[in-house]
Amino acid sequence: TSSFASLHPLSLILLCRIPSPPLDSSASLSKMVRYSALNPHVPQHLRALIAFVSLTSVASLMYLLYLRPMSLSDSPTDNLGIWKFVPKERYPFCQRCGGPEIDPICDEYGDDVLRRSLAHEGTSRRLREKIKQAQRGKPIKFAVLGGSVSVGHGIDDRTQTYHQRVFSWWNTQFPHADNTFVQGSVPATDSAYFAYCFHKRIPRDVDIVLIEFALNDGSPFPSERNAGDPLTSKMMESLVRNILRLPSKPAIIFISFFSYNVNEYFDGQESHLPVANYYDITFISMKNVLYDHVNRYAEEFKPYLFSDGHHPTQQGHRIAADFITHHIQQQVCALNRRHGQLDDAHGKFSVNMSLPIADMWTKRPDYANFRELEPTCDSFSDQSYRPKETHGWNLWNWQGEKFYIVANEPGANVTFTVSTNQGVVYLYVLKSKSYSLGDVWCWADDNKEKGTQISGYWTLWYSVGVMVPTVDGLSAGKHELHCEVLPAEKSQNPDRGTNFRILAIMSG
Repeated sequence: TSSFASLHPLSLILLCRIPSPPLDSSASLSKMVRYSALNPHVPQHLRALIAFVSLTSVASLMYLLYLRPMSLSDSPTDNLGIWKFVPKERYPFCQRCGGPEIDPICDEYGDDVLRRSLAHEGTSRRLREKIKQAQRGKPIKFAVLGGSVSVGHGIDDRTQTYHQRVFSWWNTQFPHADNTFVQGSVPATDSAYFAYCFHKRIPRDVDIVLIEFALNDGSPFPSERNAGDPLTSKMMESLVRNILRLPSKPAIIFISFFSYNVNEYFDGQESHLPVANYYDITFISMKNVLYDHVNRYAEEFKPYLFSDGHHPTQQGHRIAADFITHHIQQQVCALNRRHGQLDDAHGKFSVNMSLPIADMWTKRPDYANFRELEPTCDSFSDQSYRPKETHGWNLWNWQGEKFYIVANEPGANVTFTVSTNQGVVYLYVLKSKSYSLGDVWCWADDNKEKGTQISGYWTLWYSVGVMVPTVDGLSAGKHELHCEVLPAEKSQNPDRGTNFRILAIMSG
């Protein structure tokens, strides 16, 4: 009996059920001892004690595994993994599509729609790391980078934007007084601006970044915007790669909206998907789910989804938030199934590497010479930035959201000081068929004859900031960029406009 305490409760039960020693084989069946659940050779009081200990041990084990307080699940001293089990009551949505009270998002949209919304799922490794941090009681810092959709144009209550809804859900699931949200979006801007200026808009210790630029970015395929240009993919990759390089190792989630006012399928989504694939980033697409549906039932569904044909309504924001939230929920569930452990893929295929060895555009023989882009950005949204020299240019802003330096008169000139490490300089300018926009001539240092003509005018119906390649091939270091407004006869505007607006100067 001295060894009973060291036995597993299930072992005690089995021991108590050992039958009596077998009788001689010649004995008649009538003389056999009847089988008893408790061995008759064990004293009655000891059998009672064994049964009590067994039942108590099983009950205790059940309590520890299933009925323990939820706070124990996040114990930092848990080295054995016994507290990693999370009861279903804490994450009911892990019973995917289990009913309106269990998984209300799936109940509303259906499993096929939710799967269709994932244009690229990926492994979500970084997102799961942030979920683990939140489960351990650490605060999480969210940020969003996008254009007017993410600012909230088209809805009256900007607390109902998709990202605020996601953040609200996060705070309910992982409450912490120091959870924070950073609004980094700027109206009428595309990903190219943020590729060089993101550090002006979000902190370096950010944890989760939502990226929304499908409406403002161009397609790599021929479209009404241009003949197809890979520059958008290059700029988005620069943005993504530099965010992933931040010391906080943030997670990124793409969210893609679409505009009914654009009369074709192609937009920035097609430029972004290769980047999402290459960098293992989840891409959630409203267009995948709703584009064909709104085309079929435009009279009914367009006013439900779009406030002005371009910006989403509050319902549109809610749908996007539900798609993002459901994806995050599924990552919580994946961790739950693995008892809080990330799959290390057994070290195979470099899937655990933080970044690919080089960017998407560098050819394999050039890997040894690959250099990370170190972007610099001088943006007038800072409101404190000033060019080195100006003659005929003035600072101006639109409703406190868009900040420019503006000139109207031919011959007005401005000089910027820039620094490069890859020898490239870009201007970020307003493009529009309105505002009587004209052209400028820009050059680096004293090479005026090797300059570039840049037009602010285009024929598209919308007005947006566009990144324009201005100078390349410069040596690493500091340079001066000069721009001068061209006379009306050289303007590409059929009305011979001469107004020009610069939002930012980027180099790298």
